[in-house]
Amino acid sequence: MSASSTFNSKFSERNLSKTYKDRIKNSGAIGIDRIRPSNIDKRLKSEVEFISKKVKAGTYIFTPYKEKLILKGATSLPRQISIPTARDRIALRALCDCLADIFPDSKLALPQTVIESLSAALSSKKYVEYAKIDLQSFYPSIPHALIEKSIKNKIRKQELRKLISAAITTPTVPEARGGRNAPKSIRGVPQGLAISNILAETALQSIDHKYKTDSSIWFKRYVDDILILTTKGQSTRIANQLIADLKHLGLSPHAIEPGSKSKTDKLSVAFDFLGYEIDNDEIKIKHPSILRFESSLANILTAYKHRLASAKSKKDKERAVAYCAWKLNLRITGCILEGKRLGWVAYFSQISTTNQLRNVNHTIAKLINRAGLTGEVKPKSLIKTFYELKHSNKNGHKYIPDFDNLTIKQKRERLKMWFGDQVNTFTDTKVERLFMIKIKKAVRELEEDIAQKS
Repeated sequence: MSASSTFNSKFSERNLSKTYKDRIKNSGAIGIDRIRPSNIDKRLKSEVEFISKKVKAGTYIFTPYKEKLILKGATSLPRQISIPTARDRIALRALCDCLADIFPDSKLALPQTVIESLSAALSSKKYVEYAKIDLQSFYPSIPHALIEKSIKNKIRKQELRKLISAAITTPTVPEARGGRNAPKSIRGVPQGLAISNILAETALQSIDHKYKTDSSIWFKRYVDDILILTTKGQSTRIANQLIADLKHLGLSPHAIEPGSKSKTDKLSVAFDFLGYEIDNDEIKIKHPSILRFESSLANILTAYKHRLASAKSKKDKERAVAYCAWKLNLRITGCILEGKRLGWVAYFSQISTTNQLRNVNHTIAKLINRAGLTGEVKPKSLIKTFYELKHSNKNGHKYIPDFDNLTIKQKRERLKMWFGDQVNTFTDTKVERLFMIKIKKAVRELEEDIAQKS
């Protein structure tokens, strides 16, 4: 299908309605207009008519994105996340689906798949050196001219190109300030949009192709982290060539120098990549990732103590214990949502030894004992989770919760942890919406355990 046909299909009123119902309606993110996505349902027909008409005329204008800042530590600037309005999220999701059809090779690979490939490369014993290249402020630094150049050969339809340009030049502003008179963005891809990853991947396709097709090296780039395995004496030369190529595109890679995030060395020297530590062919979890995970578990138990202290009845206490057990076990096992395996163990499923998981299991037991919950909360096992994740069939998982296949009755029962017996008065539609909001918030917390992976 041509780019033009894909564009017309994805921005048809019928497809936009489906996109809203399947991907947007039950989400909790609220843009700068403060309109909850579910509220669009009442006027969906007029909204999709408006989006379709304006996009196909090349006159669609995005509302300024609401700024959300994610802290990265005391020594780093926060990461700016852009949150679109509900209407714009429909348009952006349709645009993402359109771009995915046009640029099928630009889909971001799973980190686990990258590490699996790295493990095979190390086992081959073909390489003896490595080069790690890190890109500074990757998303905010991508030149708009680079995006325009990377899409022009496959996208000639002006309306589609205008929509992409409008999406990346729309400013991201603090909610308190509002978007009036905010200047357009002149550089970078806003993070957090449905199109962010695919545009960034498309922009670097020429680099990826050049180095992936070099049979003398192993090359992988995951967003702004690049790892190359080379034969003896080649790592520094290839790293410097790659840095020069990236600078030519207008990007800002760290130089190879003492103290830099970019470096070269022998494979016999331990290094990390995507949150994993590679040490003499053994693939482990980086220690800071373990500490963050253990800290998140301790926070759940601390929150339980606060909730218990405010309990006014036996039923309140039972709910506090049930919620603590559910959240703790969800943190341990992760879950399946929208067909994806999510969670800490799922992310680190490519480790070559389970010793670290056994140690964390012991830590969990100590934390539960310290909280006075031994016997009341039975924690699940990281080891059992790890081996269950080795099953290729997601539908075969019994130990890991699958939120895609719960009945409305089961969802209603889960919601009692938050709303108590009043959930019995909620309509099925309200149960579906609240369940997805609560679960997606919990999933975001799962993802925080593996954030700041480098």
